[in-house]
Formats: sequence, C-alpha cells, structure tokens
Amino acid sequence: MFVTKNLYQNDDQWKNTALGNSKETIGSWGCLLTSVTMLLNGIGYNETPVTVNDKMKKAGGFQGALFIPSVLPYVWANCVYKDMQNCETTPAPISYIDAAVAAGKPVILQVDWNKQAGLQTHFVLVKEKKGNDYSIYDPYKYGGDAPDKEVLLTTRYKFNGAKLATEISAVLWFENYSIAQPEPPKQTKLPLPAEKFVVYAAEDDLALRAEGSVTGYLWKRLMKNTELISLETKAQAQGKVGKQGQWIQVQDPTGQQGFVAAWYVSDKKVTASSSGTPATSPKPSTSPTPSSSPTPGSSPSPSPAPVPAGALALFPTTQITLRTKPVVANDNIIRYVNTTEQLISLEPAEQAIPKVGVQNQWIKVKDATGKEGYVAAWYVKYAGGSTAQANNTTSSSGAPVKVKTTAEAVSLRKQPLVSDATLIKRVPIGYEFTISETGGESKIGKNDQWIKVKDASSEGYVAAWFVAR
Repeated sequence: MFVTKNLYQNDDQWKNTALGNSKETIGSWGCLLTSVTMLLNGIGYNETPVTVNDKMKKAGGFQGALFIPSVLPYVWANCVYKDMQNCETTPAPISYIDAAVAAGKPVILQVDWNKQAGLQTHFVLVKEKKGNDYSIYDPYKYGGDAPDKEVLLTTRYKFNGAKLATEISAVLWFENYSIAQPEPPKQTKLPLPAEKFVVYAAEDDLALRAEGSVTGYLWKRLMKNTELISLETKAQAQGKVGKQGQWIQVQDPTGQQGFVAAWYVSDKKVTASSSGTPATSPKPSTSPTPSSSPTPGSSPSPSPAPVPAGALALFPTTQITLRTKPVVANDNIIRYVNTTEQLISLEPAEQAIPKVGVQNQWIKVKDATGKEGYVAAWYVKYAGGSTAQANNTTSSSGAPVKVKTTAEAVSLRKQPLVSDATLIKRVPIGYEFTISETGGESKIGKNDQWIKVKDASSEGYVAAWFVAR
C-alpha cells in the first residue's frame, strides 16, 4: 500500500492557477501535477499542487502545460523517476504494478476518463490492490468524493473493457530512498585547501551526500558538469577520480559540502565528444560489487571505442547480468557487467530505443570483450550512437525537415556544448523540431553530432543521436 493524503486538482484553493507555462489551469489539466504532489507527500515532503507547480516551473519542468517527470529528482532528491511505459496497444504489466505497490512504491497510471472515441488522458495514483482492481487516489474530485472514500479504478474508469489490463494505457514508474526523509545531519564546514583542485560531475543526477557511502544522507542532486572544489588535497583527490568504490569530499558552487562518488566525476568538463549520455535522470548509484569493480589503485577503465554508425550504445545504470537468454535464471549467466562498461545493441536502433528503461524488456547486446547476450532493458540508459539511421537523406521536395526526440528530457541548447550556461530548455520524448540548418538532415542519428533546430518559440542545438525522422 502507498499511503498519502488525497488532493484534488479542482480544489477551490488552486483550481484557477495557471498550469506550468500555459494558459491552462490546474483544475482543468493538472491531474498529473496533482498525482505527483500526492506522491511527493507520501515519500516525506509537504507540498501542494501550487508549490509543485512553481518549483517545477523554476526547474524547467514544463513545456507549456506539459509536465516533464524526469525533472523531479532535481527538485526533490528523495524521488526517482524511472520511466513512462506505454501500454495503450498492449496489456498493462499488472504483475509488475502489483509488486511495486506491494512494496509500498509509488505508481502513477494513465487511464481514459471519457467514453468518447480515442484516449482522453487522465492520471491517477495507486493506493493498493483490491481483488482484481486497484484502489486509487484520484486527483479529480467528483460529486460525493472525499479523502476517506474508496475509489476503484475499473469502477470509475471503465470505457475500455473495465479490466485493469485494458483500462491502463501507461504506467509511470518511480522509486524513493525512504518513506520519510531523515533529519539532516549536523555539519561543520571545512576550509578550502590551499591548492585548489576542481572536479566535474560526469553525469546528470550526481548525488552529493553527507557521508562517503550510498547510504549517506542525500543533500542534493547535481547536474552534469557542475564544478566541485575538492576539500581533500590535490594528490588525494586525483588518485580517486574515476575509480569505483572511492568517494571525494567536495564543495559545490552554492557552498554546500559533502561527498560524491569518484566514479561519476571527471577532472575535465564532459563534452559531446566524451559523453553521449542523454539529459535524462539516471538511476541512483549502487554499491559496487568487489568481484567486478577495479581495486583501489588500479588503472581507470579505457575509454570506450567509437560507436559504429547505426549502432546504439548503452551503459548499465547498476551492475547487471549478461545472459544467454532474455530471462532471469541461474543457468544462463554469462558474466556481470559494471556501470562503467559500454554495451552495443545488436538490435536495430528503432527496435531497441522503445525498450530502454522499460520493465520486462530485453535487448541483445555485445559487451566490451565481444561476448553477445541479453541484458534487462530497464537497467540500461543511452550512452550515444544512433537513434535511427533510416531516412537520413535530404527532403527531395525541399520542404522543411522535421525530427522528433527519442529520449525523455532532451536538451535544446544555445550552442552545441553540454553546459548549464547553454541550456535553453528540456523537451519530452516525441517532441517535434524543424531542422534550421542546411544539410542538417544528414546528421540525424549520428554519433557526436549536433543539429540546429527550431520550434514555435526557440532556436538552438540538439544532440543528433537523440532525434529521428
């Protein structure tokens, strides 16, 4: 069971508040916003739809009225957004939803709220399983509703067969580190060393913790290329950079001090040519396994080889298993793959992309040693490579060429450079741009290329490997 207080988008306190950066209102379109607010309160926060709306606006969490869930961890560090799994044309993954709810994890479901033809999107938060149904926190208050009144999903939303497998058209998966945030530890601020040594976050969502451990209190999450001043001597910190199991004590640009995982920092800023990771929220770091992690003092892993044109490169988000078959079993293990190792998809990009981050999906890959096998798609993320190599030719009609993003929260930037200073905005998966440079269509899906694009309000650059025709 997931426990929180039922809030309503059409509550008089905020129903007329503008939703995100639009003229729509929370009362009319704020079902996902309100469901997320209930979720946040259930994992230890104290928010209202208005406060979440305001904080997400400041963090770039809206595209107009469109709420971008992958921005949540940058505002509320105890919240981890994993994925949105579309199941509009396939049965909903009921067993996985059941398991998550039984474990007390928050799950938001997309349903059809109206009997009209087509999908009339509405989002609800699952409370618990009740027989063959789900008791839900519905963010829209109908006549007779009250926080203590039970609402069953298929009793209220029954326009597609009145069964869970067909009524649920998408699942938003979340994690959290604890149900209630612990009290922050007391901290004594350390002076900066005489010799300044700077490291940079090599990944979005890098955790700054009170202790050098994945169980240490989480102060905040940091964006890629955040500059961090080492509080250790230059020699000590240099010896740890990039090494599994090592932690470096640092100070961030706001003066906050703490520890970061050394295997997720670099002594140089990460550029497009050295990293192809998307601007999505990576999964939380996990403790390295001694059998597969480099020992202290060993050489860092070599840089991954360039990705062949047309291939999709992936990195595990935690240590995963390479298997001979796409199923979890003790007799099909080839080897364990660490988070620093690049994998190359052996499936066509257009086939692999929809699986990345999705529960119960598998991708056939080749590891760094050339071994082939299957990995759980819900434990990998994009590292670079093509998103689609088909249809890369110039439009013969001379008409503007449009592309769509193939990952969540892709960055539109002022310059073709990964930096906080260049960020214009983040856009959701499936967002459409028009190419605004001559010959830009020839770059679509290419490794380490950028394309100049525009939409109705902005012009800038997107990573070519995260768009497709």
